[in-house]
Order: sequence, then structure tokens, then C-alpha cells
Amino acid sequence: MTNQEFATKPFSPEDQAVLRKLQEKAWFTFLRLYLPLFLALIYVHYKMQPGATFKGYTIQRGDTSFAVVYPYFASFFGAIFLFFMIKDFRRLILPFFKEAKSGKKYCFEFVARKYQDILYDKCLLFYPDKDNLYIEVAKEDFENIGNGEALYLETACITGEVLALKSADRIFKNPSEFSFSD
Repeated sequence: MTNQEFATKPFSPEDQAVLRKLQEKAWFTFLRLYLPLFLALIYVHYKMQPGATFKGYTIQRGDTSFAVVYPYFASFFGAIFLFFMIKDFRRLILPFFKEAKSGKKYCFEFVARKYQDILYDKCLLFYPDKDNLYIEVAKEDFENIGNGEALYLETACITGEVLALKSADRIFKNPSEFSFSD
């Protein structure tokens, strides 16, 4: 952070609750993507067993059509799914485990610069010292923030997730990071 003074503080119970909620959301996204892919592979595996019927055709023991091709098919696509699953696990889920172990957050003050995007219907604050990254706030909170007002931001050290946004007289509801490039 340039031109910013920031302090490192331990997580409060509220911060831990926010991180748990974000981790649950990440798990939901992860499982929603990969669980159907592996269930489809398992389904195809059982449909390709000898004695199974596939589109009116009964697969016989020693049949070389599906039973021989399926292990190669499953190995190839299973390896691809596993590679991307591990990659996404490391990107989406693992940082939250590291965050819980560190137990620290960054706290710093910044000057509010408001931006209301009419196209996406978003009420945003420019994230201090980061390009193409914003802090999304509720419309009621956005209207109560003055341009140039001093705000206090708390972010997780490893994931960078917004934990809390405060001003001198109020705490904002559910602030979150937002980027147009996601």
C-alpha cells in the first residue's frame, strides 16, 4: 500500500464469521462445478459395464466397443478434471485455511472516492491503490458516504477479502470486493 499506513490486528469473532461465510460460498462454487463432472463419469462407468443396456444395446462380456474404450475415456477426462479441480481448490479454498491459521487482518484508513455504475446497477468505492478493483456497498450506505470522507477498511491478509468498512459514525453492511474483469 503506497501512502497508506496500515496495521495488522487479530481477527474478531465477526471477522471469522465473515470468512466462514465466504469460505462456504467458495465451497459451494467449487462443488457445483466439479461434483456433476465426476458423477457423470461414474454414471457412464456403470452404464458401460457388461450386462448394462445403453440406448437399447446390451453390452456383452468381451464386447470390444464400449468396455474397451471407456477406461481410456475415463482416465483422460478424469485426469483433466482432477488437474483443474486441484488448481481451483488451491485458488478458491486453500487460501481460507491459510487465512484461518494466520488469524490476522490489515486495517487502514483511506479517502472515499465514489463511483455509481448505472449499467450494472452497482454502488462502488474505488479500492485504495488498486486498479480495476472496487468496494461494493449497499445503496443506502453509498448515499450516506461523502466524496473525500475518511473511511476505515479491514481486509484479510492472505485472501484480501473485505471484512469490514467503517466511518467515524457508522459500520457499513456487507461490503465486498468487486471487479468488472471477473
